[in-house]
Amino acid sequence: MKTRRGFLQAGSLALAAQLSDLSIQGQAATQNDGRASEPMVVRDYWNDFPNYLTSSINQARARRKSDLSKITTPQAALERASFIRSNVWDLIGGPLEKTPLNVISTGTIERGAYRIEKLIFESQPQFYVPAHLYIPKGGAGPFPGIIAPLGHTNEGKSFQSYQILFQNLARQGFVVLTWDPPSQGERIQYLVPGTNRSKYGPTGEHDQFGWPALLLGSSTTQFEVCDGMRALDYLLSRKEVDSTHIGCCGHSGGGTQTMYLCALEPRIHAAVVVEGHTENLAGANYEPPGAYADAEQNIIGGLKLGIDRGDLLAAFAPNPLLICFTHMDVGATYSPHYEHGTREIYQELKDVYSLHHATEKVGLSASNLPHDYDFFHRRATYEWFNKWLKKGQANSSEADFDESPDSDLNCTSTGQIITSLGGRTAVRVNADRLRTIQSSRNSNGQKNEKLRQTLREVLALPSSTSAMRATVLSSNTSRGVVIEEFEFHSEPAIRVPGWFLKPSAATAKLPVAVLLLNAGKNRLFDDFSLLGEITSQNVAVCAIDTRAMGQATPRLPNSGPLFYSHAERMAYALVSLSSGAPLIGQRVWDVLCCLNYVAARPDVDQSRIGLFGNGASGLEALFSAALDNRVKAVLLERTLTDFAALVAADDYTLGVDSVAFGFLKHFDLPEISSAIAPRPLWLSNPVDPAGISLALSNSADRYVDTKKTYAALQRADHFQIKIQESDQVFKNWLQAALV
Repeated sequence: MKTRRGFLQAGSLALAAQLSDLSIQGQAATQNDGRASEPMVVRDYWNDFPNYLTSSINQARARRKSDLSKITTPQAALERASFIRSNVWDLIGGPLEKTPLNVISTGTIERGAYRIEKLIFESQPQFYVPAHLYIPKGGAGPFPGIIAPLGHTNEGKSFQSYQILFQNLARQGFVVLTWDPPSQGERIQYLVPGTNRSKYGPTGEHDQFGWPALLLGSSTTQFEVCDGMRALDYLLSRKEVDSTHIGCCGHSGGGTQTMYLCALEPRIHAAVVVEGHTENLAGANYEPPGAYADAEQNIIGGLKLGIDRGDLLAAFAPNPLLICFTHMDVGATYSPHYEHGTREIYQELKDVYSLHHATEKVGLSASNLPHDYDFFHRRATYEWFNKWLKKGQANSSEADFDESPDSDLNCTSTGQIITSLGGRTAVRVNADRLRTIQSSRNSNGQKNEKLRQTLREVLALPSSTSAMRATVLSSNTSRGVVIEEFEFHSEPAIRVPGWFLKPSAATAKLPVAVLLLNAGKNRLFDDFSLLGEITSQNVAVCAIDTRAMGQATPRLPNSGPLFYSHAERMAYALVSLSSGAPLIGQRVWDVLCCLNYVAARPDVDQSRIGLFGNGASGLEALFSAALDNRVKAVLLERTLTDFAALVAADDYTLGVDSVAFGFLKHFDLPEISSAIAPRPLWLSNPVDPAGISLALSNSADRYVDTKKTYAALQRADHFQIKIQESDQVFKNWLQAALV
């Protein structure tokens, strides 16, 4: 049975059933043959955001290509490499302080031509990293050293094809250090209780702690790059290793980590990237959402600076670099244009290496086998490292695989760091970083005008509005309510669709409640009798779909059914973040433009504009109200209380489309709420990160400073937290704030 509560909560309902009794007014007259006398309105809003992104990404591509065309000397290439290195550090969160590694040796596996030392070190304090060090037994040392970041396998360092590679490199006279990344092997961050299994899987875990990290101005990439650099610190401390001959190789996600290390780690002398994300986001055949990936494989904010994935490798020139790929990754592991993108990056690299007169130091190798560090890639790796680190000829044949049970390969007693040594999980690391940020942030404080300016910058809002080109598409009347369908342009390529409802008998200007419904504007019609009650109080209602929401949900891509089978808001959010314009900021801009629209209507009282948002859309309402004083009252329903709670949570429901990079370096949601004072702000049934309703006391604890701000302005009653039935709160809010 449908209840009124559904009006303000998640769900969907077809409009046809709700509007079947409308008496139609103002629609186009029809000719005798049934054809409309007016042109048909095309409501294909699902095309707008993909088309907008395509234009934005292609412009970024053109700017970057223009920058590359100006690099015509070795010195210019080195300056570009320095630019990339310094900015990529900023984009991933910056270098971390090097603390003691506190290496623990947990055993040795003796084999004929080599041995494996089992180690645990701390890449950050109490952030433990289980590792294997492969050491040759024959030949005269010191030996060339290789660090080997791993791909996204559950087994981590024990994955068979990786073991085969490391064993044979050791047989050929290389010392190899490999380690489990967070969320893999013995380093799972979110254990299913009583098991050694992950709740989310490797890439799922990377995302799970990676999205909150973005709020801190950090990233999963920063975690993994730090691991790699600390691993190299340890490798270089070993007397068996020749520090002047260091290589790095990785497959898949490890290949992408190799790309980052190529850009950021000057102690690496030769590298092999195997089936990594060697595809520019702003590629030649951009198909939205494009070549997105899990948390650590997107260069957040890169395109705004003219930096794309190919630049990570260009910064490595003129050191020897080999790229390996497989045709089988096209449209499966990576985007449908992966091979074309890889070849494009290779051509970019050849241009850079030619400036250094070192084209022989960059290579491209292909396999026809499925995604894996297969024999052909391994053989190419042996040959590359032997050529550039040993000046010798590699033996491309492989010895029989030396197999050991997991219990022998494990560095821990239980098979997991968390249950053997404890220490800090990635969630705890994020939470500890936030405490450091908060202590610094709280000591500064911000005046409202400064806060608004900073919020605009964090959300990357445009500096000015464009022509709105507002249009009423249809007008109908039912039960004394005028129902207008409208659209306006928040940007030249973005149409924002909406509904505007008002009492048909109204003659004076009306207060208006602007609704941001997380399930889309069409949810407005779930309870028409409630709408009648609202409009009977001479209040207008306006509901819109911001970009990529509701009726504006992006269409599926035209190609790549395998890769894009699960394309969703996350993909568009990641591309937006990579372009330097978070999706939450773009939606806030749509809301601000909606305020322009309603304020310009002749039937609206500009002094009585209220803003309502539920769920994640409540964040858009909150930010918009903080930025625009025309909003006279705000109501948030079932919206997250604070981002700090999310950072510390193992489980949460908020998507990355609500995340802006570095937001928590400046403020949290309660501080934004304080900037709305003294205007009425009601929080209705606020929720924790998992979407569970909080008790009044728990919510109030998070808003102590907000309450003080309202009290200091002698408007303590204007800030309220309500734990009661949603629709009743909504009606009370309308009566108190707008009527």
